[in-house]
Amino acid sequence: MTCAKTGLTLKSSSSIRRLEDEIYALRLKMEQSYVEEATFSSEKVIGLSRMLDTKINEYMRFRRRMGGASTSS
Repeated sequence: MTCAKTGLTLKSSSSIRRLEDEIYALRLKMEQSYVEEATFSSEKVIGLSRMLDTKINEYMRFRRRMGGASTSS
């Protein structure tokens, strides 16, 4: 699978862990932006939400290609 942002090929469980970490960081950033902006309709919050959607879709595609393998340690 190729990362939409970087064009790098994702191949291993460390790749899926990296995606999980990126999703977590984006979610925190979006939540903080909401607190700062006090609205979901600000351009900043919407932009982060779109980035988060893209990253979640990337994660789901990767999981499907991996056969839904578990990544828990």
